[in-house]
Amino acid sequence: MDSFEVRQIINDLSIEVRNFKKSRDGKSWTWSCEVCGDSRINKRKARFGVAIKDGSFVCHCFNCGYSASFIHYLKAFHPHHYERVVVGGFMEHNPLFNDIDRLFSGKVSDKTLINLFFINKFSNAKYWLDYLQKKKIKLSKDNIRKLYVMHKEHWNEHSMVKR
Repeated sequence: MDSFEVRQIINDLSIEVRNFKKSRDGKSWTWSCEVCGDSRINKRKARFGVAIKDGSFVCHCFNCGYSASFIHYLKAFHPHHYERVVVGGFMEHNPLFNDIDRLFSGKVSDKTLINLFFINKFSNAKYWLDYLQKKKIKLSKDNIRKLYVMHKEHWNEHSMVKR
C-alpha cells in the first residue's frame, strides 16, 4: 500500500474517530484512543497517534502504551478499512506496510524505540517480553535481541542513577 492510499484511509478515519488532528507537516495524526478510551472523562484528550517512521505507518497511545503497525490497528479497531486493504490487494503490493521490523534500520532513535517497545515500563525482562507478546508485537529474532540489549542497558543505567 503506498503512502497515498494510507493517507486516504486515515482521512476516512477522521470522521469516525474523536478529536482527529493532522500535524502541520502531514506526517502524523492524533485522535482519542479507542484502545483505552483516554478521553472518557475529558472529551478533548487525544493521546493516540499515527506517524510515519522510516517509511512505515505505526501507531502508539501515550496513555495506555498500545503500539502496533497501522494495519494491525485497522484490523482490530476498523475492520471495514482493513478489509479494504486486504481485498484491494494493497498488502500484496507493499508487504513492508505490515513490517515494523523496518524501524530498526537505524533511522529511528534508540529513545523512540525504548518508548515504542515499552522498554522503559518494565525493569523485569521476563515481564517486558511477556507484555510484548500480549500486545502481539511481532519482530524478527535479531530485532528482539537488539531490544533485549537495549532493555538491559536502559535498566542498568537507570539503576546506576538511583544509587
